[in-house]
Parts: sequence; structure tokens; C-alpha cells
Amino acid sequence: MPFNIGAVNYAITAFLFAFLSVLLLTVWRGRLHGLLFFLVCLFTAIWASIAAYSAQYGYSLSFNVIASELVKNAVYAAFLIQLFRNSNHYHSKHFLKFVARAAIIFPFLLLTLIVYLKYIQAAPSWLGFDLRVFSHILIALFGLSLLEQIFRSIKSEQLWALKFLCFGFGALYAFDFLLYSDALLFKRINIDLWDARGIVDALALCLIAIAVHRNPQAESLVNISRSAVFYTTALIAAGAYLIIMSAGGFYLKSFGGDWGAVVAYTFLFTAVLFLIILVFSGHIRARIRVFIDKHFLDYKYDYRAQWLGLIRDLSIENAALSLENRALNALTEMMDSPGGSLWVKHNQRFYSPVAILGMSELEKETEPRDGLLAKFLEKWQWVINLDEFKSEPDLYRELTLPDWIVNSPKAWLIVPLMLQAELYGFVVIARPRAEKDFNWEDIDLLKTAGRQVAVHLAQDRSALALIEARQFEAFNRFSAYVVHDLKNLVSQLALVVKNAEKHKHNPAFMDDAILTVDNAVERMNRLLAQLRTGAVTDKFNESVDLTKIIATVVREKRNMKPVPVAKLNQEHVFVAANEARLVSVIGHLVQNAQDATADTGEIVINLYLQSDNAILTIRDTGGGMDAEFIKSRLFEPFVTTKGLTGMGIGAHESRAYIEELGGTLEVESEKGVGSTFFITLPLSGKKEPESEL
Repeated sequence: MPFNIGAVNYAITAFLFAFLSVLLLTVWRGRLHGLLFFLVCLFTAIWASIAAYSAQYGYSLSFNVIASELVKNAVYAAFLIQLFRNSNHYHSKHFLKFVARAAIIFPFLLLTLIVYLKYIQAAPSWLGFDLRVFSHILIALFGLSLLEQIFRSIKSEQLWALKFLCFGFGALYAFDFLLYSDALLFKRINIDLWDARGIVDALALCLIAIAVHRNPQAESLVNISRSAVFYTTALIAAGAYLIIMSAGGFYLKSFGGDWGAVVAYTFLFTAVLFLIILVFSGHIRARIRVFIDKHFLDYKYDYRAQWLGLIRDLSIENAALSLENRALNALTEMMDSPGGSLWVKHNQRFYSPVAILGMSELEKETEPRDGLLAKFLEKWQWVINLDEFKSEPDLYRELTLPDWIVNSPKAWLIVPLMLQAELYGFVVIARPRAEKDFNWEDIDLLKTAGRQVAVHLAQDRSALALIEARQFEAFNRFSAYVVHDLKNLVSQLALVVKNAEKHKHNPAFMDDAILTVDNAVERMNRLLAQLRTGAVTDKFNESVDLTKIIATVVREKRNMKPVPVAKLNQEHVFVAANEARLVSVIGHLVQNAQDATADTGEIVINLYLQSDNAILTIRDTGGGMDAEFIKSRLFEPFVTTKGLTGMGIGAHESRAYIEELGGTLEVESEKGVGSTFFITLPLSGKKEPESEL
């Protein structure tokens, strides 16, 4: 008996749904929607099998077909309602429960009615037929309405995964509605539509399977081996190629004239020969395998987890492990390797290992930066698989491996650490604990991770270099300040020596000289202590009397001309400062005024209060400064107008310390008239007795 086309279509549908139900049975782990979808596939396979059998033997609308279809539709409704319940957009739970129960119970009530009518001979024949058809129309309308609600409730981020499910079930219900509407209208089932229904359901299953595969909460239903996909794709491609070439040969034979057959056979033989060459080309096979892996199979890694793990390993501070060791551990763990070595630029000539795990034989090795390995890694940026290199060295072009790699039995992979287009270093990864399938995904993962490791290592090295440079800068600045203070002390002592010959018999001069030397000794001892510790030892502030500090400065500077004069409007003014440093700052400004003023000029120091601040002014009648010099050069370090005798840091240090105390240092000056420095300091402690201007 020849096969009926309808039977074949339903048989195909039955096989596909049965196959899918078996797969679902192996992966289902107790979730309700998984169980319901399994029942959908199972009852659809049962219904399609009954329909195929009935179609083959000529009674497509048998009672068994109608009954199994009603059960199938009930399971469909239960699955879709459960899917709708998982949505966050439905509101009335009581209404939903009512609809769910009605959707499941309604087909069974209709089935009971159909059985009842089937065995009541007195019932009109058209009544039973119309009721059966009308029940299927109602079910189709109910299913389409429910799908419309599901589609409307899908969130935008879920649309990509669930739209094909709606399309698949929508196609099933839409075709059922078309089939049974036509039957209700013409009082008979259209056999052509009925036979086509089988293959339509199979096509709809493809859409539903796409939705299930895209669902992020669903497990992969089918796990096809990469070899199977590779060889299947290769056979399909080869078949398509031969068909195209045969069509070309047929065209040449038909329209090529007397030489058509010769040309056609030659063309076909050349095409087959070319196909054989391609099939046995390792390079072409590798390209095809990568293409299939990238576009047809699931990814080997959870890249989000891999990336987060790498960043965590590189970023978390671990006192026991350096960044280099953490980076090496992260890369080796990606490949399930027990060890490796990380190499970075040691100088302009070599790469050397900075972290080693389980490959101690490489500790004393170095690799020249102009060697073949470094040049190859920098030029091609490839991950070198040493096993592949041994079996197919031609794939690596001009590469020649150094002896320390060749003689290392543990070495497996060499991963370049690229910093932009420069080879910052590389990692040698030891063989994994178990045999591992190494493919393009491992290569892409290692190359990307290598770039990230290179960036972290370079940033860490730059940070260390910056810290070192800042330490040198701080030491140099500190040394400059010490030298500046020593220069001032030397100037004071030189002045004492200069005047000693003339005034050594004057008791008052001798008393001043002894005080000056004593003050110089004290300050020099403090500077020596700072040099020993590398830090400022007198940095702690206390409440000091500004009037006493001014008196000390005037006494220290009275051996130089013009002699400063203090005109204080307050008896006691207290500010928070270190006495020695504040004496040094004010003394420096007074000495600068003396250097800039002729011996016949004058230097006046004033002190008054303004609000909660003490205002100290140092006015001289020297040569003055222009606005441009004050703005751009006066407070810049290492800028001086005193030639070789000046350091150029006194004004900079003075303003820095005044601002450190919360005050300000400003200057007004006019060429040929003189300059006035304004020091503003916040008051601290009690002021007694005082009278404001």
C-alpha cells in the first residue's frame, strides 16, 4: 500500500516531537514549566502518530484523532497559562485560576459530549460534527487570545527569547482556526488542509525549539558534538559545491556546441580534484572548524565569569602575592594548568621571568628582545601551542624556538602580553593536569586576558616609578630647603666675622655675636637632625606669640643694613605655628628686603589685627618688582634674581608654609618705590592686652 502524503507529514511531526520529548525527559529537573513542555511534546507526538495511522488507512477524522487532539490542546493551554503566570504583568490571580481551570476542563467536557453523541444514534449526524468543529474553533480562539496576552506582557529584554515561542504556537492555533472554520462553513474537512497540517506543525516546532534554546533559564536541549557538526557541515558544503559544479557542467554540455561534452567533463573533473585538495588541506579544515565553532555551537566559556575572575585576581591586594604572581595564577587557572612563568622586559635588551610557578628550571633564563621568539610574538600576536608547533611547524612561518623552551618538558603554551602594539612580555603555561581540547576560544580568551594583564603590569610598574620619582623629588626639595637655611646661617656668621675685627672690643657687639652664634648652632643642629631622619622634626604647631617672633627676627637681622624697625600695635598676638619655622620664614622675607634695599633705606615691620586674623606687613624702600615678575616668577621654585648667591626657593617655601598654617602671603610692589609683603594668619589662643586699629 503506497504511503499517503498526509501520513508521511504526520509521521515526521510525530518523530520530531517524540525526539524532543526524550531530550526534555533527560534534562528536566522538576521545574513545572519544563514538565508541561515535556507533556506538550509527548502528547503532540501521540496525537501525530494516531493522525498518521488514520491518514494512511483513509479515516483521518476518527474518534481517536479527535480525542487525542483535545487532550493535546488541553496540555497546550496549561503550558501557555503557566508561561503567562511567570509574567510580572498579570493582575487578577482569581481570574487567572478560573481561566486555567476552564481551559483544562473545557476540552474534557467537550470530549465527554462527543462520546455521548457518538453513541446516541438518534442524534442528528450534523450535530456531532458541528459540535466537534465548533469546539476546535473555540480552542483555537482561546489559544490565540492567550498568546496575544503573553506577547503583550513580555518585557523588552525577554522579547528576543520568547517571540519565537509565540510565533510557533500562534502558527499552530492559526492553522487550526483556518482548518476548522473551513470545515464549519462547508460541512466537511478539507483533506488537503488536513494533510498539510502535519508538516505545518513540524515547522512550528522549529520556531518553538528556537525559543526554548534562547531562553536563558532553560538548559540546552541538544548537545551535538563538534565533530558531528563539523563533518555534517563539511558534507553539506561538499554536496552543495558538487551540485553547483554539476549545474555548470550541464550548462557547458548543453550550450557548448561540439566541444560541450569535453569541456563539461574536464570542468567536472577539475572541480572534484579541487574539492579533494580542499578536503585534505589542514589549513582549510582549521578555518572551517573555527567558523563552525563560532557560528553554530555554544561557547566553551562563560566569558562574564572569566573576565570578572581575572579582574578580581588582578585588583585584590594580597600581601602574600605580588601582582606578577597573581597574574600568572589567573592565566594558568584559565587553562587548568599547575604552573607557568611570566616574563617581562628587564631592560632594553632582555625579557626575564618575574614570576614562576612549578617551572623552577626557567629561573635563570633570559630571552633577548631582538630574538626570533620576541619578534614573532610582537609581529603576529599569536598564542603558540608547542604541541601544534612540533606537529605542524609550517603554521608558525619563520618561528624558531629558543633552547630553553625546546628543552622544557612542561612548557605547553606561550601567550603574548601585548601593550598596544608592543610586546610587554609573555607567559609560558605548563601542560594541564588532564588532556585538554585547545581551540580558537582558548586562544581568544588568552590573548584578551594577556592584554589586560599587560596593562595592569605596566600601570603597576608606572605607579612604582612615579612613587620613586616623588620620593626623589621630596628628598631634593628637602635638601634644597636645608641648603637654603645653611646659606642664610653662613651669611649671618660671615657678617659676624666681618664685623669682629672692627667691634671685637665692644662688649655689646660681643654679646650680639655670641647670641648669633648660639642661634646658628641651634638651627644647624636642627638641620642635621632633619638630614639624619629625612623629615622635618619641628613640624608640630603650638600657640606662639607673634610679637616675640618679630622681636627675635629684628634682633637676628640688626647686624645688617638697613636695620629693620618693628612698629607693633599689639603687645601679644597668638597664632598656631611652629616657632622656629615661622622665625625662618619672616627672617627670610626681612633678609630679602635688606638685600633689595640700600643701606640708607628703611625696612618697617607692622602688626595689627583685622577680624580674627593677624596682619603682619614687611615694607621696604628697595628697587621694587614689576607685576609680571610677581605673577609668574616670584613664588616659583628655583627662580632667583641674586645670581649664583641665591637658591630661588625662599619665597616659595615661605608662602607654602604660611598657606599650610591657613594664612596667605601677598605682595604689592612698584618699580623704584619698594615692596610690601602682607602675611595673614588666623589667631589662636588668648590675646592680652590688645587694642585694635
